[in-house]
Amino acid sequence: MSIAGLFGRELRARFAGGEGSALVNGERVAWEALSVRSLNFGQHWRGAGVESCHYELELPVPFFLEFLAEPDALPDLLRDTKQHPDLTDPLGQALIAAGFPTAPQALQEPALAQLLAEFFAYDVLARWLGDAGPERQPGFVLNSCDVVLAGASGIRIDGTGRRSDSSTAYQDR
Repeated sequence: MSIAGLFGRELRARFAGGEGSALVNGERVAWEALSVRSLNFGQHWRGAGVESCHYELELPVPFFLEFLAEPDALPDLLRDTKQHPDLTDPLGQALIAAGFPTAPQALQEPALAQLLAEFFAYDVLARWLGDAGPERQPGFVLNSCDVVLAGASGIRIDGTGRRSDSSTAYQDR
């Protein structure tokens, strides 16, 4: 079954009600308290009183597997790598060495799974959480993917964000 067109809560419901975990500043938070904004992702926040936070998430492997299988994810990357091979790119090299694998095959190779998790980190984060304000307050807007680790239990992403109730010059206006 495809996850095409599914985002946020609707998507998470497909995976045991959104299994995985989310921590902000070391405290467990509901997925509904988190969001990702694509506009200016990764840029510094501007504005008085912007309260930064640190987040840690773990997204379930079954979700990452289905995400990779979507036509605009791994299949598109494989087509691009075949048409325009870049032998200086570690991900391209790994895809070529693995014989242009399917998503399940790619996740069986730990080094390749790690490279794919790093490459698609923002995309899976935005897909899992959605690109709108948090549904629950206090909420947090995530702004970076600083550490990405692919493991047997899930895809871990750590980064920074801000409280959703602080106004910034880049977002929420």
